[in-house]
Amino acid sequence: MSTRRKENKEIEWIDSNQIDFDPKNPRFSRLRGDVGDDRVISEMLDDEGVQDLMSSIGQQGYFAGEPLLVAPTDDGRYIVVEGNRRLAAVKLLNGELQPPRRKSRSVAMIVGEAKHKPTKLPCIIYENRELVLRYLGYRHITGIKEWDALSKARYLADLRDTFYSDLPEEEQLRTIAREIGSRSDAVGKLLNGLALFDIAEDIKFFRSHNLSPEVVDFSYITTALGYKNIAGWLGLKEGAAGTTDNLDHDNLQKLLYWMYVPQTTGRTVVGETRKLKELAAVVNSEDGLRVLLDTGSLTDAFMFTDGPQQALSQALKAADSKLRLVWDMLLKSTPTEEHKYAADDIAKRARRIYEQICSSMDTAE
Repeated sequence: MSTRRKENKEIEWIDSNQIDFDPKNPRFSRLRGDVGDDRVISEMLDDEGVQDLMSSIGQQGYFAGEPLLVAPTDDGRYIVVEGNRRLAAVKLLNGELQPPRRKSRSVAMIVGEAKHKPTKLPCIIYENRELVLRYLGYRHITGIKEWDALSKARYLADLRDTFYSDLPEEEQLRTIAREIGSRSDAVGKLLNGLALFDIAEDIKFFRSHNLSPEVVDFSYITTALGYKNIAGWLGLKEGAAGTTDNLDHDNLQKLLYWMYVPQTTGRTVVGETRKLKELAAVVNSEDGLRVLLDTGSLTDAFMFTDGPQQALSQALKAADSKLRLVWDMLLKSTPTEEHKYAADDIAKRARRIYEQICSSMDTAE
């Protein structure tokens, strides 16, 4: 194994079997601490395009111009702080690690066709992981190899806790935003979203509804927090950097249920992200929120956000529109007994609605 050089940043070639994956890498955030080699390889083969890297390295060899960034561990080994995908590709190529059974055939084909199966890798050694941490943000948040939203959030939390934990929250957001070339509100949404996501996992919300946290769309949460009404309804203060002291846990579970849990129709209560605008109006309306809790219909609840009077007007207009459509269909169809009975029910219901409106108006006078 190569001799360590803690200050000289020249490239050193290190045996790949002396390098381990970084358990704190934001890419592995969904593994929730289970970062054994088998889980890491399985995750990367699913999402990280490792097989493409294997093919490239196997045919062309490892490009020394992209060294791994590593840090020494107490037991004389190294962790790779930057380059986990490349390390995975090499370990699969040279046989140090085996793929999961469901990927064994495709990986075996790549290995069988490979001209190069490196066992040493070019590395730059840093004294500790923290010295590389800021570079990761440049490369994966503002750079060309962009992380997904959850990985970004994990990285920002790591950055906050490592370098800026002694600053007031608003200053944390401004400082981190400057460092990664973003806006403080965007940083705040990611950190707050991560705090809510972790709470949801801690209380096993997703698994209790037969949802796998690994496939939950984290960006859905951060998009929701972009609406001040929703953030306020949850009890999150403006300018927060992941603190949840005033969080309304009951409201959080309601929000997660509406956003993620499929109903009997196969769709969630909110459905598409564009409907979050309607949800933001509903949680800010006492009448709208009551209807949503009673019926589970965001469409119905949204009609009440302008008050019962406006909701009634909208409902009557919607009913009239449907009846006009029925009339157009009637002229092009041959009615049946079933149609007759349905029309009779509608006529009776319409008559009762009309009589109730007249009665209410008379009482008001």
